[in-house]
Amino acid sequence: MPSHLKQFSFLSLNLVIKARFAFGCSPLSKLSGTDISSVYFIEKEKSIQLRELYNLNDSLSKISISIPSGLILPDPKTKKRNGTSTLKYEVIAENKRMAIVDSASYQISDTAESQSMINHTWTFKAASGSSYFVKVVFIAPGLLKDFVLLEYLDKSNHSSQSWYRFKSNSETYLPNNTTTFSQPLRLISNDTSSRNFTVKFFSRDFAYPIPPFIDEYRPIFNFVPDSSFSLKVRKGISDYFRPVSNGIYFFLSDTNKLEAPTLFKTQSSFPKVTLHSMMLEPLKYITSTSEFQQLSVYTLPKLAIDSFWIANTGRPDLATELIRKYYKRVEIANELFSSYTEGWKTDRGMIYIVMGRPLKAFRNFNQEVWIFGDSEGPNSVKFYFHKAKNPFSNNDYVLSRNPYYKTIWFQYVSSWRR
Repeated sequence: MPSHLKQFSFLSLNLVIKARFAFGCSPLSKLSGTDISSVYFIEKEKSIQLRELYNLNDSLSKISISIPSGLILPDPKTKKRNGTSTLKYEVIAENKRMAIVDSASYQISDTAESQSMINHTWTFKAASGSSYFVKVVFIAPGLLKDFVLLEYLDKSNHSSQSWYRFKSNSETYLPNNTTTFSQPLRLISNDTSSRNFTVKFFSRDFAYPIPPFIDEYRPIFNFVPDSSFSLKVRKGISDYFRPVSNGIYFFLSDTNKLEAPTLFKTQSSFPKVTLHSMMLEPLKYITSTSEFQQLSVYTLPKLAIDSFWIANTGRPDLATELIRKYYKRVEIANELFSSYTEGWKTDRGMIYIVMGRPLKAFRNFNQEVWIFGDSEGPNSVKFYFHKAKNPFSNNDYVLSRNPYYKTIWFQYVSSWRR
């Protein structure tokens, strides 16, 4: 069973995580029966995509998703597309012994001639004072595997992120509370009271994780802001503000608490990797220290990138193929695993980029487990990620590191170096 995990401490303001791994038992509880590996499809159009998840009031919340259409084959006799898919959801409460507090199913007509996306929105019951998982299962005729979405919803108190959204001056809400350019924004809440927020800005360049077989301590997070400003909220709508610098914007209505809505401002191309200067750092995962140092001295990042991939493949065409594959994974890691930092810099992002999508993945309120190889065989490898208590994000998971991973890690690293 994984040992004690030191996390974000609200009292000492430390961000120190020490995770170790012990073999011989499965730490997953009731939710372990749900395989969520379909969440990690590289082809994002073949998975359920979360658009919004937020609280309406003390009893109701709302979710908006996009689901794939055009996947149902036409009737072999009539040649017509008249299939119907099924969407099911369950709301699972953490504080009630994993009880299902709401559930329903929808029949969705799918007659699309080509693949596209269908948006679907609904409200569900979720009382305040608890945390939840919203489990969504998409079932379509002919699919080899159901698509599953399992999203965390914090409704334990009224300071949590899920009570707030950010709206642009074009009246659109920001997905994942992330903006890629400086634009006028408002903080929106269904709480119609008038309040003053202190917005603390943190400009941080977080280090990427080291290999999974080496113990790692996260450095202490410096909670002294780089700057701050005040923001008034009247009847649930704030004044306009404009995030200029890239970093973390933390909106505190009570400066004595470390729980508040958070806005992330990042580079304009995010989550895509479009510049050669952005392509160099992710090579840390598949290069030695000396190799990376040599690449870093190149005056032009493009020359460094080309030099590495061509030297390690011997063929420009193979180098091009691996470049597309590698940086596509970096992009997907940014989409899936971003929290207080870019997704490619997280533990799950590192494993995903080098090793790809797990054969199976399971999640509960405290952790996530990825399985590579034959899940029932002796050669399977399991990675245990523990959910960190992070004031900026509910999407921060930390790997339990162990020397056991060294052999399998270098095997996957070698596969990128042909």
